[in-house]
Amino acid sequence: MVDVVFLLEEGTLGNDHASALSLAVRKALPWFDAEPEAAILPLSGLARGDGVRFVGRRSRLILRLPIHRSASADSLTGARLDLDGVALKVGASSVRSLFPARGVVYSHFVSVGTDDELEFLALCTALLAARGLKPQLITGKARELRAAAGPVRGFSLMLHGLGAAESLAVQESGVGEHRALGCGIFVPHKSVVAVGGQS
Repeated sequence: MVDVVFLLEEGTLGNDHASALSLAVRKALPWFDAEPEAAILPLSGLARGDGVRFVGRRSRLILRLPIHRSASADSLTGARLDLDGVALKVGASSVRSLFPARGVVYSHFVSVGTDDELEFLALCTALLAARGLKPQLITGKARELRAAAGPVRGFSLMLHGLGAAESLAVQESGVGEHRALGCGIFVPHKSVVAVGGQS
């Protein structure tokens, strides 16, 4: 798995744009849904406004994809994605390798079908244990986003105590559901502060 990183043209989006982004990317890349571990990371580098998010020069669209799909994803370059009537212009892409974390990985939103925190922790623990992984889990903020089938709920989640190979495995396969909505995708992080501080 690798991250394919796209530059974006400056503009304005609604706060709750994950579902529209998912639909637009999957329409532009018809093979996306055939890759079960393919993911669309939350747009990075967005500034907050009053009910909106601003796309700036540092904003990026990042797709986590199998290596064999990285070249195919470049067809997004130059596309104008329709996000609920708002155009998001996609620029040039580059490929970035995943790298092992030193014990800590973080996801801003993990969904396993429950908004009960204790049940959430139990389900995540079971999913990880089934893959031979036994990290320490720390939940953060409760999350909710709008999707075509209804609201998706979950929590931010940090995993620590993983070895290098284990942290890479979690980044490659994620945890839980709704990868195309930006859920269950892990990135290396430096500290536990991220769990409560990111949004």
